[in-house]
Amino acid sequence: MTITQAPPAPSAPAAPETRVRPLLRLGGQAGAALIAIAVLCATAVISAIIVRGDIADLRATVTQRASAAAELRFALADLDAQRANQLVPGHAAKDPGTTVGDRLLALITAQQRRAEISSLLQQLGADQTQATQVRALFDALGRYDDMSGRAGYVDDNQPDRAAGHPPAAAVALSTESGDIMRDEVLPKAEALSRTYATRAAQLERTAHAAAVRAAIAVSVLGAIALLALFWWQRDLARRYRRLLNPALLTATAAVIAVTLAGLGSFASAASEITTAGRQGLQPWSRLAEARAVAADVSATQSRWLVHDPNSGAQDRSRFATLTGRLDILLAPGTDATAAEVPVYQAVLTRYDNFRADDRTLRKLLAAGNIDQAAEVLTEVQRGDVAFDFWDFATRLELLTTQQRADFDAHASAARSSMDGWPAIPAGVLGIAAALVLVGVRPRLAEYR
Repeated sequence: MTITQAPPAPSAPAAPETRVRPLLRLGGQAGAALIAIAVLCATAVISAIIVRGDIADLRATVTQRASAAAELRFALADLDAQRANQLVPGHAAKDPGTTVGDRLLALITAQQRRAEISSLLQQLGADQTQATQVRALFDALGRYDDMSGRAGYVDDNQPDRAAGHPPAAAVALSTESGDIMRDEVLPKAEALSRTYATRAAQLERTAHAAAVRAAIAVSVLGAIALLALFWWQRDLARRYRRLLNPALLTATAAVIAVTLAGLGSFASAASEITTAGRQGLQPWSRLAEARAVAADVSATQSRWLVHDPNSGAQDRSRFATLTGRLDILLAPGTDATAAEVPVYQAVLTRYDNFRADDRTLRKLLAAGNIDQAAEVLTEVQRGDVAFDFWDFATRLELLTTQQRADFDAHASAARSSMDGWPAIPAGVLGIAAALVLVGVRPRLAEYR
C-alpha cells in the first residue's frame, strides 16, 4: 500500500497587523525627518529675512537720518559763527579808507550753510516719527533768521564804521539771535541728533542679537535634523539589510551644507555688525558731535569782539566749557587703528593751531588792538582764526567721513554675508525634503 503525502498548504498572507507596524514606523520616521527639515528651513528663512532687514534698517538710519542730523548741528552752529563774523569787519580806526577784515567770506559761507540747513531739514522732515521736533526746530530757526537778518540790516545801513564797532542796535539783535541759536535751535538739533544716534546704537544691538540667535538656532535645529536622518538610516540598514540609502544620504548632505553655511553666514554677519559699531558707528558719532561742538566754539569766539564786557565774559566762559568738551571728543578712542592714529594726530595739530590763534586774539583784544584782532578773526591766511579753523574743520570732516566709511564697509560686509539667503536654504532644504520622500518610497512599496 502506497502512502502519499499531501502537498504543503500555501503559506497564509501576512496578517494586516504585521504590515501596519513597519508602515507606521517608516511613516513616523519619514514624518520626523520632514518636520525637522521643515523647521530648519523655516528658521533659516525667517532668520535671514530678519537679519537682512535689521542690517538694512541700521544702514538707513545712519546714512539717511543720523548723518543728516549730525550735519545739521554743524551747519547751524557754523551759520551762527558766520553771521557773527559779518559784524566784525569795517574800516581801520586811523584810516577810514582802509578796510579791515573779510566780510565777503562770511557772507558767502553763511548763504551756503543756510541752503544746506534747508535741504537737511527737508530730508529729516520726511521721517514722520520726528516731524514734531523738526517743525519746532523750523519755528526756532525762523526766529533766529529774523533776528540775525535784522542785525545785518542795521549794520548794512551804517557802512562807514570802524572794525569791531557795529551799531549798538545791531549788536543787541545779534546777541538776541545768538541766544535763540544757543538756547533753542541748537538744543533741538542736538536732541534730534541724539535721538537718531541712540536709535542707530539700538539697531546695531538688535541686528547683532538677531544674527547670534539665528546662528544658534540654525546650528541646533540642523543638529536635530541630522540626528533624525542618521538614526533613520541606521535603522533602515539594520532592518532591511541596506547599507546605504542614496536619497537619504544626499538629503543628509544638504542639511549639513545648510547648517554649516547658516552658522558661518550668521556668525560672520554678527561679527561684522559688531565691528561696524565699534570701529565705525561709535567713533563716527563722537567725531560728528565734535564737529558740531567745534562750530559752536567758533560761533562763541566770533561774538567776543563786538559784545559788551558782560556778554563777552559769558562768551569766554562758554568758550572754555566747549573747548574742554572738544578736547575729550577729539582724543583717539581705544579702538582707533594704527592707520587712524596719525589722522587723529593731524586733526589735533590743526586744532592746536586754532587754539594758538585764539590766544593771539585774546592778547590783541586785551591790548585794545581791535583792527588787528578783526584781521586775525576774519582774514583767510595761515595764522588767522578763519583759515586755521577751516583747516581744522576740514581735517575733522575728513576723519569723520572716514569713520562713517568704515561703518558702511562693515555693514555692507554683514549684508554680503547673507547673499543668497533665504533663497538658497529654502531651495536646498526643499530638495532635501523631496529626497526624504524618494528615499522612503521603495521601503513602503515592499508592503503593498
